Amino acid sequence: MNNKNSIKDYAGEIPNFLSVFITPIYFMTVGPMLLEMSADTGFGTGNLGLIVTFFTIGLILGQLTSVYFNRQFSKIRIIIFSYIIIIALLVTLFFLKNLYLFYIVYFVVGYAAGLIWLQATQYILESKITNKDRLTTVFLSFYPVGNFTGPFIVSLLIKNGIYWRYNYFVTAGLALIILILYVILKTRYDRTAVFEEKEKISFRATFTDKRINTIFTLGCILLLFYAVSETVIAAWAPTFLRTVRFFEIEMASLAVSIFWMSILAGRIVVSFIAGRIKTNYIMLTLSCIGFISMAFLVFAKSLWAIFILIGLSGLGCSGIVTLGISSASTVYEKGRGLLASLVFGAVNTGLSAAPFITKLISSHNMLLSIAAASIFMFLTGIFILGKILYERKAL
Repeated sequence: MNNKNSIKDYAGEIPNFLSVFITPIYFMTVGPMLLEMSADTGFGTGNLGLIVTFFTIGLILGQLTSVYFNRQFSKIRIIIFSYIIIIALLVTLFFLKNLYLFYIVYFVVGYAAGLIWLQATQYILESKITNKDRLTTVFLSFYPVGNFTGPFIVSLLIKNGIYWRYNYFVTAGLALIILILYVILKTRYDRTAVFEEKEKISFRATFTDKRINTIFTLGCILLLFYAVSETVIAAWAPTFLRTVRFFEIEMASLAVSIFWMSILAGRIVVSFIAGRIKTNYIMLTLSCIGFISMAFLVFAKSLWAIFILIGLSGLGCSGIVTLGISSASTVYEKGRGLLASLVFGAVNTGLSAAPFITKLISSHNMLLSIAAASIFMFLTGIFILGKILYERKAL
């Protein structure tokens, strides 16, 4: 495939990239506008903050159940219908004043976003682009970009004195643009998508080789451990830095920003080397970088040392999830929607478990709570190494 065709094929995946980009925008806008939401609605910031929890639960359930809709509907139809629901609900949020309706609407938006995420992932895994590791890395690199964009949008509105609810119109506009791109790129240029064969979900028909099943299981376990490690840094590090290292809130927030910027930068690098270096070796190298930097982070006290180690931790986290998802979701040629659903289930299990782990450990020892990141990254590396050794023996 020549470079020109490659660019065209990547361009055809733009709506899938943007679906990942917009997902964090749905809920990352909540935090910066909590005070305005509370003042306008009369609800406490704690209660309003649960909006993110309801969205996340919906997102996880959507990802886990999305593949079952493929029994009756094509990917493009599921995506179009889900975006129509999301756009309608975002406009509805502009008028809502009942707290429980906020919870319900954010849950449904999360569920629809989860459906779209899995369908977009299937498009990626079934793409004509042969280098799936690179494609998946580019695909998931749009998530941290959305992480930055969401708070920026709402902060820009509030700083300019614009009513916070107009954020929903902005987000709905972005969703509408993505919907239009899907209609143009996935029905006009990929007409087979509308009439594609519905995928029959069958574990027995998919998991036919015990050796490959073992490799898939190892891939899911290492992704679960990785997700715990990343979440400890992304979600718990600010609290740790403020309570143990006495950081001001601005510096703690900057540390998290450095972490996400390093992840994005690392994924850009990984997208260039994917396919040139074996996937497992890239993941093993990154896990070593992540483990060492996270271990030193536990004891670091100076501002610049912490920032550097946070950045290196982000670099270590950058490509493991993208390469791991790509590798595990493509172990079989058929049933990739089912495989992706199980893989994301493993990732989401780690994401969900991390807050409980840090809460339990922090009640006894704060240093050990942040050390959980390095412990789970070490376990990630162990399972990557185990996967390498098993593949050498079994394949």
